[in-house]
Amino acid sequence: MKHVLREHAGFTLLEVLVAMAIISLGLIGVFGSLNQMLGATSLLRDKTLATWIATDRITEMRVNGEYPDAGERDDVVEMAGVEWLYTIKVSKIPDMSMRRLDVSVGFADDPDSTVATVVGFLPQPQATGENDTVRRFGEGYEPLDPNADYASEALQ
Repeated sequence: MKHVLREHAGFTLLEVLVAMAIISLGLIGVFGSLNQMLGATSLLRDKTLATWIATDRITEMRVNGEYPDAGERDDVVEMAGVEWLYTIKVSKIPDMSMRRLDVSVGFADDPDSTVATVVGFLPQPQATGENDTVRRFGEGYEPLDPNADYASEALQ
């Protein structure tokens, strides 16, 4: 009996199935990593926006010369198409000329959520002496000269 040797002209079905299984396992790992990256990006976006909202509230209170009594207040604000709930907790501190602000920001539709918390301090506004009015932040100062070289002047 004569054996006829056939040359392999392609892959067997078993080889193709094994290759497909290896490729599919690799793709599952890649898609899992992409899913984690998207989740981390979304979380980072939310934390960034919440931090901006908290620092905006603290800055707004400083600029307006506010000096609130100790307590808590909250409000809803919209940023980047999302409604956020922020809570400002005002505390007295041993230095009586300052107030501590704990600003927590979370999603408005989930009041128990806290995405970010920023701590700031408010100084007690100083009276100017003229009719005991309070000078607001930035008032009563000379504007900076855009052509002046303040760095050279400071080094002299």
